[in-house]
Amino acid sequence: MDFELGIIGAGTGGYVAAIRAAQNGKKVVLIEKENLGGVCLNRGCIPTKTLLKSSEKWQDLSRAEEFGLSLEHASFDWGKIQERKRNVIAQMQGGIKQLLKANKVTVLYGEASLIDAHRLQIRTSSPAGPEDEAPVSRISAASPATAAEIPAAEASVTTLTCENLILATGSSPARPPIPGSDLPGVITSDELLELDQVPESLVIVGAGVIGLEFACVFAPLGCKITLVEMLPSILPPGDVDLQRRLGLALRKQNITAKTKAAVQSITAQNGQLEVKISAGGKEEILPAAKVLIATGRRPNLNPAELDKLQIAYTKKGILVNEKMQTSAAGVYAIGDVTGLSMLAHSAAHQGLVAVANICGQSEIMDYHAIPSCVFTHPEIASVGLTEQECKERGLNPAISKFNFAANGKAVTMGETEGLVKLLADKETHRLLGCHIIGPHASDLIMEGALAVQQGLTAEALTGTIHPHPTLSEAVSEAALGLFGNMLHQVNLRR
Repeated sequence: MDFELGIIGAGTGGYVAAIRAAQNGKKVVLIEKENLGGVCLNRGCIPTKTLLKSSEKWQDLSRAEEFGLSLEHASFDWGKIQERKRNVIAQMQGGIKQLLKANKVTVLYGEASLIDAHRLQIRTSSPAGPEDEAPVSRISAASPATAAEIPAAEASVTTLTCENLILATGSSPARPPIPGSDLPGVITSDELLELDQVPESLVIVGAGVIGLEFACVFAPLGCKITLVEMLPSILPPGDVDLQRRLGLALRKQNITAKTKAAVQSITAQNGQLEVKISAGGKEEILPAAKVLIATGRRPNLNPAELDKLQIAYTKKGILVNEKMQTSAAGVYAIGDVTGLSMLAHSAAHQGLVAVANICGQSEIMDYHAIPSCVFTHPEIASVGLTEQECKERGLNPAISKFNFAANGKAVTMGETEGLVKLLADKETHRLLGCHIIGPHASDLIMEGALAVQQGLTAEALTGTIHPHPTLSEAVSEAALGLFGNMLHQVNLRR
């Protein structure tokens, strides 16, 4: 065998798996057809959060007088905002490249196809990264090489053998069959990230994580945003209190959300797009400079190859067991291509689980305490069961809510919008869920994630001293309210 492990896809799951396998002494080849970091680094998590930070800074400037500051002639430069985004991506790509090199992972740039469970055919290509990242065409088992050591002139089609394979091919934006969705100006998140100017108006089809985050990028910069969601509420299937609070926050930012609304068609009229929607039995035309299709993502599957290897799959993704094994011996799948939890941190952990089992250990993937974050204004983060899920399971949990308006640190920051909501079992007092909307929710959620994962009780949280003044005190206060009395707010408990 040329390699002990071959990994197709260098996204978050793929490159993390490659590093861990190499740390465990495995000879690893990592194959990527585009750029290191995959969707997360190049077209997802990192670029969107970089743009969101610029938008957030601009929002802060608009409130300068509230903090005793005076600003004149403030402006933003979208070109420089985009340049910063590209620099952030390049910096992080360089970091991943160095990590892979330090761990002696062989990196190939090209299109990989499966011959069987142990053989790959690779058509190499030039990467979009630095010039020294030349493609690899021929690798000998006796002489492992990094991508930088093989000249581009030798690029061709080659075959490699691997004892085990990990499929980490990711996902792509889904496009529903809406008439007119192929018109110029109807775009996915990939194209929206590369716009050379802020559009005057944007209709976003889908009010899930992707649609909401982009709404919060562009609305503060002067873009008129309209969200169109088929389901009864934004952010499905989020906790009901977070959905309501976010709806109020979006309205304050002049973001319009139309729920229970179906898109009938998209047409081009007089130099702009028109989106025809149907809501409540009535039709409405929404004009827009651009239309973003944000209706989710679909796994990158190659049915012919999967059928050839007898790897079971559905339209939602490749089927795997709790050890991330597919139905073909020696072949594993991780990340978005499995459709199980389309989050970068889930992919990374799935990669660690897969590698552990490849290395002879016995680990399983546990999904019950995976935190999810939405980087809107304000942020949202959740872990564990929502109130709706508890009802569906016939549970009647204790519920406690603490508002950031009663938190000293939030008041000093001028960010009092939102709350911490905890759900716990009434008999055991174990925490079932934690849901936060407010400042730094994505950072605060880890206390809830640890509590849900480890089966901690409300008393375990309240018995831990939280520093003052910090936002974390809101979690402690919510925990106090589950089975006792809050100190800085009248109980909001059920």
